[in-house]
Amino acid sequence: MAFAVYPSRVFESVGETRHFRNRHFCPSCGSGLFSYEEGGSETEIKLGTLDEAPSGLLVQYELWIKRREPWLVPIAGAAQYDEDRTSA
Repeated sequence: MAFAVYPSRVFESVGETRHFRNRHFCPSCGSGLFSYEEGGSETEIKLGTLDEAPSGLLVQYELWIKRREPWLVPIAGAAQYDEDRTSA
């Protein structure tokens, strides 16, 4: 699943969502849309939910690589984390 992480100060959500613990969902189908940590500096957006996905994004890191399917190769130049960014 591809996410884009943006500074929370530049993120704006328009329209109705439902939320549970800082995770926001579509009120009609329940699809996850975006999440953030309360008081955190970043908002994580699921790219597949956007009408027009941004182009030209550069992958900076991959998370949870310990769950990577064996047929998927690491993204060249991206930092690799076994779990989240606090793991090495």
